[in-house]
This record gives sequence, structure tokens and C-alpha cells, in this order.
Amino acid sequence: MNVRKNARNDENLNETLSRIFDNIENSSKGFESEDDLKGLFDDLDVNSNKLGPTVEKRNQRIAKLLEAIGDLRLGEYADNTIDAFGDAYEYLMAMYASNAGKSGGEFYTPQEVSELLAEIC
Repeated sequence: MNVRKNARNDENLNETLSRIFDNIENSSKGFESEDDLKGLFDDLDVNSNKLGPTVEKRNQRIAKLLEAIGDLRLGEYADNTIDAFGDAYEYLMAMYASNAGKSGGEFYTPQEVSELLAEIC
């Protein structure tokens, strides 16, 4: 099943994703990866009111997010020298910080600072 392909037409997209997340975690039980995947999706609440006031609105927002992520051209892992998700996270944290009236440093350490500290140590 291609969740992204069917997202716009899945009236139960939030339930579908929740079930998939559970299946991913459960698929690792008894294997070396069990500790790595256990609880991986605990903080992803596909039923959060922050996504929208109704299930329909939440599912619309989730579908848009799936489409946006699916459109990222990540290429082959070995060929990449950029961290698209890390860069996106840093950008969003900086926007969150500025909207909250705080400096970004109160929420995250910029990549350049982390790299400098790693080289110093």
C-alpha cells in the first residue's frame, strides 16, 4: 500500500498512519533493531488538535505533509552531502524561536557552532 499515493482519498489517513507506525515498531520485536524502533513514533500524534479541529482537516494537513516530504529529492544516501531533514529542522526551530520572541540558541545549537565545538574538542 502506498500511503502517500492514497493519502488524499483516505478518509481514515490518521488511523492508517497510526496502524503503520505500530506495525513498523512491532516488526522489529525479537530482532536487533527492536531497541532502536521501540517508541520511535510515540511523539507523533496524528490525532492532535494542533493539526486541525476535525479529522478531515487533520487528514488534509497530513496528506499535504506526506506530499511535501515525498517530493524531496534525496537521491542516493551515499551520494548526499547535505542533511535535508536536519536543515529543515534547524530552519523550523529558528522560525519557532523567532515567533516565540526568543533567540534560536534557547532551542537548538546551530550546525556551525556544533561543528566548531567538535573540532575544538
